[in-house]
Amino acid sequence: MNNNYISPHFRNFSNEADLIKKAEEAVNQTIPGLTMFVRDVNLPDSLAQKYEPGMIIREKAFVDASMRVMGMVTTHRYAILSNHMADFGPYEHGTNWGLCVAARDSRFKVLAVHKYSGKTLILLLHLPDNESWRVFLNAQFSIEEEIILSSIGRFEYKCNLAPIPELAADSWLVRCSFPIGMDDEGNFFEID
Repeated sequence: MNNNYISPHFRNFSNEADLIKKAEEAVNQTIPGLTMFVRDVNLPDSLAQKYEPGMIIREKAFVDASMRVMGMVTTHRYAILSNHMADFGPYEHGTNWGLCVAARDSRFKVLAVHKYSGKTLILLLHLPDNESWRVFLNAQFSIEEEIILSSIGRFEYKCNLAPIPELAADSWLVRCSFPIGMDDEGNFFEID
């Protein structure tokens, strides 16, 4: 293995087998039990165009999303695939949002950006909260393609459905109005 072509994060592995083992552990922490959560927003094109498949982003704030997935009244949908969002539904007190929250400083891998019928999907994979997220800096896994195709199909189908009234309400849309991983001017937050 030639260390000149390996990220500094992985140069401490003594051999390729160690690196493969670390990658398998990261995938096993990330992929099993994935659920789709959505966060609909009206993003300016100048911000939406900054998301590129393969990039890793970090959000400094808590990330609210809903487990209730139907149609949308906005131009953009963040679809977050996660197995470790916190379920706040029991604490909603009648809002019926299906509220789930990603922790502050969560990292996400942009899997795809897809346009359909005037709507845009920004597909994010919620990465582990420990150091194993770094594996995703330099790796693409074959299972990602299957996840992307399935998610795009689901997005296109859901675009043709009526929105959930509670998720079309101003109170929810304002709560979800900021872009994930960047400030309002489009500057991405540092991932470390």
